[in-house]
Amino acid sequence: MHPFKTRASRALAVSLLLGVALGVQAQIQAPVPDAAARDKAAIEAAFRRADVNKDGKLSRAEAEMLPSVAARFDEIDKDKKGYLTLDEFMLAVAAPAS
Repeated sequence: MHPFKTRASRALAVSLLLGVALGVQAQIQAPVPDAAARDKAAIEAAFRRADVNKDGKLSRAEAEMLPSVAARFDEIDKDKKGYLTLDEFMLAVAAPAS
């Protein structure tokens, strides 16, 4: 076998192994969102799914999609406007029922 082909093959193999090793290391060191950020994103997603008319508020009817929220609607609606804002929703989901 020609020596160049052997050296080229070895160099390619070493390059591939180094690339794989660096890729694995990058995945291990990649920042992972903390639990609070994941929870906040999940809560916001639930709010947006329930907000059928996309007005940024949950009416009592929309809250029915979330039985635990519907059961506490009057308690969660702190300003008694007849709808829940995302802030009210977030506080209620984060806090235990009273």
